[in-house]
Amino acid sequence: MTVKVRFPKDLREYARGEKVKESFIRLTETALAEAISNFHRRMVLLQGDTLEKAKLAGILSAGAVRVLSGLIPELMERKLRDKSEDKIEVLYATDALGEDTYGRKRYEEFRKHFDVLAGDLAKLTAVTFKHSREILGRTFDVLILDLSYDFSPNDLGRIIETVRGGGLIFVLTPPFEKWKDMWTGFHKSLVTPPYTIDDVKKRFNRRLIRKFREHRGIYIINADRKRIERRPGKHRSQAKLPEREKIEIPKEIIFPRELYELCLTRGQVEVLRAFEALVEDEGMIVLTADRGRGKSVSVGIGIIGLAVSSGKKKFRAVITSPELENVQSLFRFAKKSLERLGYKVKTVREEGLIKELYAKRIALRYYPPTKGYRQKADIYVVDEAAGIHVPILYRYLEKDRVVYSSTIHGYEGAGRGFSVKFLKKAKEKRQFREVHLSVPIRYAEGDPIERWLLDVLLLDAEPVELTEEDYELIRRKEVYLEEPDLDDWFENDREDLRHFVGIYVLAHYRNRPSDVALLADAPHHEARVLRLRNGKIVTAIQIAKEGGIPKGVIERMAKGYKPPGNIIPDMMVKHHYAKEFAKLKGYRVVRIATHPDAMDLGLGSKALELLIEEAKRKGLDWVGSGFGASEELIRFWVRNGFATVHLSPSRNPVSGEYTAIVIKPISERAREIVKKANDEFRIRLTEWLGDTHRDLEPEIARWLFETPFGEAVDYPIHLTKVQKRRLELFVNKILTYDTVVDAVKPIVKLYFLDGWMRPYLDERQIILLIHRVLQAHDWKETAKVIDRTELYTMIELRDVIRGLWYYYKRIIG
Repeated sequence: MTVKVRFPKDLREYARGEKVKESFIRLTETALAEAISNFHRRMVLLQGDTLEKAKLAGILSAGAVRVLSGLIPELMERKLRDKSEDKIEVLYATDALGEDTYGRKRYEEFRKHFDVLAGDLAKLTAVTFKHSREILGRTFDVLILDLSYDFSPNDLGRIIETVRGGGLIFVLTPPFEKWKDMWTGFHKSLVTPPYTIDDVKKRFNRRLIRKFREHRGIYIINADRKRIERRPGKHRSQAKLPEREKIEIPKEIIFPRELYELCLTRGQVEVLRAFEALVEDEGMIVLTADRGRGKSVSVGIGIIGLAVSSGKKKFRAVITSPELENVQSLFRFAKKSLERLGYKVKTVREEGLIKELYAKRIALRYYPPTKGYRQKADIYVVDEAAGIHVPILYRYLEKDRVVYSSTIHGYEGAGRGFSVKFLKKAKEKRQFREVHLSVPIRYAEGDPIERWLLDVLLLDAEPVELTEEDYELIRRKEVYLEEPDLDDWFENDREDLRHFVGIYVLAHYRNRPSDVALLADAPHHEARVLRLRNGKIVTAIQIAKEGGIPKGVIERMAKGYKPPGNIIPDMMVKHHYAKEFAKLKGYRVVRIATHPDAMDLGLGSKALELLIEEAKRKGLDWVGSGFGASEELIRFWVRNGFATVHLSPSRNPVSGEYTAIVIKPISERAREIVKKANDEFRIRLTEWLGDTHRDLEPEIARWLFETPFGEAVDYPIHLTKVQKRRLELFVNKILTYDTVVDAVKPIVKLYFLDGWMRPYLDERQIILLIHRVLQAHDWKETAKVIDRTELYTMIELRDVIRGLWYYYKRIIG
């Protein structure tokens, strides 16, 4: 079916009265015709310094609304839009809508023309970037995206993807010549002492401008100069309405047919079939897809299918993901499914986001990853699993019915930790059904705006491929550390940039588009790469230069001020009262990741070794890092000579890890301060383990006690004569452990505060001391941890304490 894409006569006359050129209208008609025919999106950029671009956006977007509103019945018939959406959905997104802001003035200028021309044919939603989470899960036909001043790449990634195929995106920008040298609010947030705004780069804006000019499907109008700078090949005023792929509902189904009718692709039907298998039997489903493939939508429908078909008096579903915003599509389609089946639905929201859904006998609730597995439920859904720490994913593996879903490429990022570390181990524990969704749901395959977004934000970046020759170079450690020229990487769009970011995308478990902009523009952020002799990047390091803070700022820090950046100096001032440290300069390793196909070959340690050599040459005082303290990571840093100086008092709600801060001193002054801080930290840890960190994994605590300095902490331990006597009776099997805890604990503290001369204990004995004595867990729990019987555990502890008592009693006061 061919339809006319031509703005109505009255709108054209109105545009002429506002001095809008006919060529601008024809360009917009063509863009819309292309979008409709291909079920793709098109973008029209409106450059300018005045309100002219907002006026243009109001008139041109109203024209698009007028055309699209006439097509609604046909689009519904073809399943190209939902039957509940009887108006054209328009989104206006900007940095500010407050009174007397420039953002507000542009919005009002837009509304002045849009309201007159679009009337009640459109449903307009206005949102600031700060609150853009609230529109996640919704779909729009037309987007006006105001990038005139402030935005972050996260906003870009989040908002663009809410537009459906057949839709238009109008982007308001400053003139490119001005924009490429302009600082935005995002740039101002990157300023950290001792840097100023003049030190902030503009590489990301320039990349964005270049990508607007490079990719197809993007047309550019200079609103102030009233000229077209990038136009379609030829004018189109007709569009052939596309068809969705034909899907057949299976003849024999368990779920209500109405739920299958919500499916738009064969892949979604396959997901529902997988869910049906969970009605009678326990099981696990793994669902993967690129972004925009209807993954969360399918899961939302599937949960309701399972709920209504399970026959349970009360059906409970636990939904988890790194952020509540990740599961808005899931909740929206679960709600839509319930309403389609005639249920009354109660919605509970948090800051505009759906958090809980209730219907008769059915409850869906969101929990953070570290809390979800502790709840009782009939099914557990782990969405965006690649963004969750692998040990937390294992917790859900024990559940009777569990669904893991994850984005492979896209805004949420994809950790190789999920696909390699987790799924590999999961296959050893239980069978599961794997479903991959490849067909886009909001728009058709080959959408140029999706291609543009993936490219500009490097969402689909991948590391370079490694050959057998490369592995030989790795084995021989024929590598060198290099500081890349970021101007060259960003300005000339080097493949090295994609390979660098690709290592993080596949090896790191959490990535955001703004990470790229941080690397590009933050004055204190730099990159380092470990290259093979043939030039291939095998390890990526992002560092932040910290310290060198002026005295006045240090005094403010001591009173509670938190300077942007400078995470390690700030912690040292607040938790160790080490004001002197804030004057020293160092590198904080923000992220370090090795090529996922070259892990555990010593490349990370080699990169650190070379980075520390560089820091010495440059006269820096220290190198440090902050990270989620898994056993693997803390062991890596400690074995590379770093001293732990801090552990956060609470776990990260997403990763479930405590954050550790480690430092390797280089200068003598830094060594004095860091050694003192490390001693203090070890003393604190002996106490924290019985309280604040009682749930810390003892395998991690064991590494936190290790010190690169090799010296005992100067911390007097005192026992009374009676305590010493009771200790003797305990090691001679006369008194029980529970009656001498007060005397045993100081001996154990002494062991963990000792240096390289401390007596040898094996790994299991060390874990035993931490778990039973310092953390005060009972015999049953401790026996489980060391994989022994309770009786063996009691005997083992007495034997260990006997050895420590005989070793230390001569030095105890």
